Amino acid sequence: MDQGTIAELEARRAAARALGGEAAIARHHGRGALTARERIDRLLDPGSFREIGALARSQHPDLTARTPADGVVAGWGTVEGRVVYVTSEDATVLAGTRGRVGDAKVSRVRQLALEHRKPFIALSEAGAARFQEASGAVAAAIGNRFREHFALSGKVPQMAAILGACFGGPSFTAAQSDFVTIARGRGVLGMSGPPVVKAGIGREVTVDEIGGAAKSIERTGQADHAGESDADCIDAIRAVLSYFPSNAWEAPPPAPPVPAAADSEEGRARLTALVPDNHRRGYDMHALLGLLVDGGSYFQYRPGYADNLITAWTRIEGQPVGVLASNPLVLAGALNDRAAIKARKFVEICDAFHIPLVFLSDCPGFIVGPDIENQRMVSLAGRLLNSVIAASVPIVTIVLRKAIGLAYLALGGKTMEPDALVAWPGARFNVMGPAAGVEIIHGKRIAASPDPDALRADLLRRAEEESSAYRAAEMGLIDDIIAPSETRAVIAGALARARGRQEYGFKHRIDP
Repeated sequence: MDQGTIAELEARRAAARALGGEAAIARHHGRGALTARERIDRLLDPGSFREIGALARSQHPDLTARTPADGVVAGWGTVEGRVVYVTSEDATVLAGTRGRVGDAKVSRVRQLALEHRKPFIALSEAGAARFQEASGAVAAAIGNRFREHFALSGKVPQMAAILGACFGGPSFTAAQSDFVTIARGRGVLGMSGPPVVKAGIGREVTVDEIGGAAKSIERTGQADHAGESDADCIDAIRAVLSYFPSNAWEAPPPAPPVPAAADSEEGRARLTALVPDNHRRGYDMHALLGLLVDGGSYFQYRPGYADNLITAWTRIEGQPVGVLASNPLVLAGALNDRAAIKARKFVEICDAFHIPLVFLSDCPGFIVGPDIENQRMVSLAGRLLNSVIAASVPIVTIVLRKAIGLAYLALGGKTMEPDALVAWPGARFNVMGPAAGVEIIHGKRIAASPDPDALRADLLRRAEEESSAYRAAEMGLIDDIIAPSETRAVIAGALARARGRQEYGFKHRIDP
């Protein structure tokens, strides 16, 4: 083969690597963004990227010359030595709009991820499909991404970063992913952008109103993490991926064990002193979690959404676990509609990828009243309970103080068949809070008493005695009562014993 032929190949490759050109790249950098190729470089181990479809271009005659790689960089590489498949949309090419050839590239990468059982990662900054290529009857063929994501779901981890304005296809990719991170100040997650909204309903809106980071994190919960930059978001994907196996047929990857603060006398003393005996007083569950887990390090899932329940991936003795922990500083740790939605998806993701669950329960129950019923609380609570019942991963439940009603079940109670169920000495179990129960059962008697306050206090004392963890232990309804200082050892021991029964393989698909 002569040198001219090779030179032409290299020239075509160089044109693809040039993205949308120097001016477009400069504008992109001016917004504080990394380019599509820089994002891949940040995600993958150095030198590991292998590209697919670099020479692709739009086949529309008006667009061919202006669409290097057809606006999407795709291929595979490694993260911490493990193979992943990745797509990265190029906003410097026709503002990131999606072309038919680019879609075919992305479809090919998803197909390979499924066949090779490797994670799929989408680095997104794209609008909807290009009108020139998608209008007319050809639109009858759109929508393959939904079937492809459905085929991947629960089989390999799917992760997405929203790094710019994403409408239509990229938003649905995010919605069907196991983990979604969004860049503050630039990331937008929505069905349609402002021009389409204006044309459709005659209303002028901003992209932030549609689905900026604040809305996607705090209100809708459609993003699971927010980063301050592209790099933050991409680093978050690397961090989360470290807890996941490459596919549902493998175990989560262990890491070398790192001591926790609770491994030391000082740390155990801090743990014991942290939680007040008075059930009406709050405390910092984040601090407690930091004392228990390896190196005090954990990665939160959906912080900012339903902060009354902390969900996080972490490690105990080097083994990945998913933690669900009541947060007494927000709504006293009670569960509401958002907490039920957040917990259910977290449980199902962990179960699909064989990540054991640890419940740290201190919950006064589900929120009650007509406002919460307007959110379909019965249905949401029922779906959460079903997800916990269905989970086949090892489960360890630690009741720190309050274990009340259905919320106790939702947080790994006895009928959920946890592999270990223990309580701290001051814990109480009841169908509802003792104060509410006393008023419901004895309200008339209290009102008729010459000393209502004294009678109420006496009845409440008796109710609390009947609900104590010691009574539950005496009745064989919990496995043991442990000192706070023993918590980490109990969790580690239970997970080690239960690991032998874990079966790997595809279980179910995740409901987005």
